[in-house]
Amino acid sequence: MSDEEWACLEPFVIERGARSGRRPRNHRLVLDGIFWIARTGVAWRDLHEHFGKWSSVYRQFRRWTLSGLWELLLEAFNESGGGGPSLQMIDSTIIRAHHCSAGAKGGPPCQGLGRSKGGFTTKIHLRVNALGLPIAVALTGGEASDFKGYMPVMDADGPAPKVLLADKGYDADFIRKDMEKRGGIAMIPTKRNRLIQLPVDAAIYALRNMVERCFNKLKNARRLATRYDKTADSYLGFIHIVSIRLWTRQFVNAS
Repeated sequence: MSDEEWACLEPFVIERGARSGRRPRNHRLVLDGIFWIARTGVAWRDLHEHFGKWSSVYRQFRRWTLSGLWELLLEAFNESGGGGPSLQMIDSTIIRAHHCSAGAKGGPPCQGLGRSKGGFTTKIHLRVNALGLPIAVALTGGEASDFKGYMPVMDADGPAPKVLLADKGYDADFIRKDMEKRGGIAMIPTKRNRLIQLPVDAAIYALRNMVERCFNKLKNARRLATRYDKTADSYLGFIHIVSIRLWTRQFVNAS
């Protein structure tokens, strides 16, 4: 990472928490190693020796993940006010899971894995702002409907939207009513089987492509494009890590 990116992350990374564990000698190098794993998608044991022992970097990754560091960073970036939080988008994408991701304690349903014809899959539910920067993320099994991921990402910490854009997969009365309770408007095209077809502003709805672009950027990280992690919290941690990198680059480019 660049010096500017490290300047954004350093105040959070150097803090000690209840589950932070022993301080690594070089926080920046450890974090770079985690970023390298996320980008390349290699197994932890194949971590380049430049970053130190793979087991040490892995343990620190787990400590930071279980302590909620990544969620704290994402929340801090969203609270900065950048990205125009009034207009937001929500969508989901299905990720193929490698066979080595199965076998964690609790079974596939507890780890955000679902069965389909092609094997195990995971669905990522994502809420982004007007710049296509992540606000909240949730995981379900790949066979789950978009409805199931709506409440987790909307109830997560982050700025409330005034207008929420989504595709027809989110056309449900409870979603529209929920947005009214939150003081916003759900701009969602109606399905053909609805008796009353509700109009949408085509110019505003065209901006929904920002969430698709965000998914594209996230999947450039190979650790996300295919799920290798057995536990849902580790895989979700990598999603947060790549999301944080998108935010830091936005801050660096804007400065």
